[in-house]
Amino acid sequence: MIEFKNVSKKYKNGTHALYDVNLQIHDGEFVYIIGPTGSGKSTLIKLLDGEEIPTGGSVIVNKTNVGKIRNSKVYLYRRKIGVVFQDYRLLPNKTVFENVAYALEVLDWPKDKIRKRTREVLRLVDLADKANSFPNQLSGGQEQRVAIARAISKRPSILIADEPTGNLDPEMTNEIVGMLERINLEEKTTILVVTHNPIMVKEHPKRTITIEAGHITYDRQADNSKEIKVEEITGEIPVEEVKEAIKKNVS
Repeated sequence: MIEFKNVSKKYKNGTHALYDVNLQIHDGEFVYIIGPTGSGKSTLIKLLDGEEIPTGGSVIVNKTNVGKIRNSKVYLYRRKIGVVFQDYRLLPNKTVFENVAYALEVLDWPKDKIRKRTREVLRLVDLADKANSFPNQLSGGQEQRVAIARAISKRPSILIADEPTGNLDPEMTNEIVGMLERINLEEKTTILVVTHNPIMVKEHPKRTITIEAGHITYDRQADNSKEIKVEEITGEIPVEEVKEAIKKNVS
């Protein structure tokens, strides 16, 4: 379970990114985190993966207080979390197979287990036929799938996808979301997707948490997602109007 208990974050430059955030995400959930630029989404993720320490409150992941982990031990904690970045960060001189396997090599996995797990995750993301290809021979959607395969190769309990469809067309976006859903189901991985894509949120409804100006303004379950207008998802209308819309949909 992920728990944010009265979490605040103020940076040294005076920027107050989060205010008294309380949040619970259960094992195996698939959750969208949305909100305008500068709302606090990135800070929330940095607190979750141990890159930042809360100014107040506590971030608990599977009973571990992340903010209390010693700097020398943070890397051990991060082995339990997979992160997928928008820019893929693939190694250009390594094949698809080698890019995924490398994530396990640095963890000193035995070679036979590395090969077995790499083949397993490439099948999961439908890239078994691209194992010997290099990144420059792939489409953007295929590169993103390699990045996801690499992130889940170590069997993390949590996968954080930061704008995973930001550079992709609608058809490829649907494929990526479908793949994340399959990982969530088959690997039992908790999925957190940070996104600005309101169409994806509307067409693939999940629990959706909105952050605005450092506050969680609402948190709705998937059964209400289809009834919320796209304008409300993007935060382009006043927060109070959003709350009223949700009340009407729930009642």
